[in-house]
Amino acid sequence: MKSSIYVFNICGLFFIAVGIFYGVFTDFTELVGFPALLLVGLMALMIGVYLWLTDRRVGRQPQDNDDAEISEADADYGFFSPWSWWPIVSAGAAAVSFYGIAMGWWIFPFGVVLGIVALVGLTYEHDRGDFAH
Repeated sequence: MKSSIYVFNICGLFFIAVGIFYGVFTDFTELVGFPALLLVGLMALMIGVYLWLTDRRVGRQPQDNDDAEISEADADYGFFSPWSWWPIVSAGAAAVSFYGIAMGWWIFPFGVVLGIVALVGLTYEHDRGDFAH
């Protein structure tokens, strides 16, 4: 995590410095590049500070140790259904919704309804049927 903290903080400072130089060289008349570079730098610093605070709270992680084994970073990442069809339905709902935004707004409600069905199906997938617990 230490290397990630350094990367994000150095990138943040770099983009803020480049943004200031860009603003000076364009006499602050170009109103897209200067704020965009400053915001990129601030966002990188925001991630770097978050990682730094998390590192202080959690402590040394296995990825910080050069001699660490892969098994030391083994953690429980959660439960995932290997045979679930609902993520495909969710992707289809997103595709129909985005298609509706691009091609015609009358298609968008169909994607929203399909998205609600997919969300309910994904949420209650393990409450009924063969995989109920």
